[in-house]
Amino acid sequence: QEELDGSDSNKIITINSNAKTTEVLFKKNKLSIKLPRKEFKRFKKEVLNLEQNMVRPLISFDEELFEAPEFFRTIKPQKSFRDLILPEKTLEEIKSAMSQIENHHLIFDKWGLKNKHHIGKAVSLNFIGQPGLGKTLAAEVIAKELKKKLYIVDYSTLIDSYIGETGKNIKYVFDRAEKDNAVLFFDEADSIISSRTFVIDSIDSLVNADKNVLLKELEFFNGVVIFSTNLSQNLDKAFERRISAHVLFEHPSSEQREQIYKLLIDKKTPIDHDVNFKDLSERFDFTGGDIKKVILNAARLAASSDKKNISMNDFVKAAELIKKGKESLWSMEDSKSNRKNLNYIG
Repeated sequence: QEELDGSDSNKIITINSNAKTTEVLFKKNKLSIKLPRKEFKRFKKEVLNLEQNMVRPLISFDEELFEAPEFFRTIKPQKSFRDLILPEKTLEEIKSAMSQIENHHLIFDKWGLKNKHHIGKAVSLNFIGQPGLGKTLAAEVIAKELKKKLYIVDYSTLIDSYIGETGKNIKYVFDRAEKDNAVLFFDEADSIISSRTFVIDSIDSLVNADKNVLLKELEFFNGVVIFSTNLSQNLDKAFERRISAHVLFEHPSSEQREQIYKLLIDKKTPIDHDVNFKDLSERFDFTGGDIKKVILNAARLAASSDKKNISMNDFVKAAELIKKGKESLWSMEDSKSNRKNLNYIG
């Protein structure tokens, strides 16, 4: 741990990293701090601003400590409107939203409205409906049409126990999306865009502060942001005013379910001659997400039995498994005291 000569010696820090902890020694004030490896990431920006020769690892230098936080999943969109099987009304609403996005340059630049409206330029959509109805797929289609990447954010990954850090994380994903010209998609966003709570303790105050950060980012974001929500009620009025369009995703009809089955079967998939997707669609009232699981489970059942083809019996068994699983989940929800207050759209 030899010191460097000269006036720069006061800038030197040393890092001692092992499997569980990281020790940071600030030589200027001889302060040594030991932190869990996860917490050391909070020093990322400060450490990266130092010159490389000012950082001296004592044992090992773990590059993972300096990676950007993974608050979102990046998707290079592949799906198009032909992959999107939805009720006609829902498709019309999505295409109407696309029109808003495509005319953004015309409205704000050519028509000069950016000179009068410095905030609120984002195109923000709220996709409402149960899981499995195609909300994420629709976001991918929109990104594909716009020739942009899709950043999928799970809001739970943004939550941080340290005061102010959640707000910083929210700002980070908006900044990255605008910098990278990506569509920002908040999956399962009910908790962040629901009504702000009456402040009883410090936790309520922090939650409301985080929601205010999101509202501010929406005001100044110059891009496309999509929220996916399950519940129709309890939407914060301030968010509602900032949403360009609300799109309701309804449960697919039996005809649409049949289309989804056929769409999700590849040309190489060995389907037995007795498979009747119309019958499956009428017997089992599934979402598109459920149908995807049915197909995969049927294929696994056939493969595990050394069959050459996937039979109707395999599909029925797979569908029964999915149905029982869903019923068990609903039974668990029924036992919760607040179950009667839930109002799912679909």
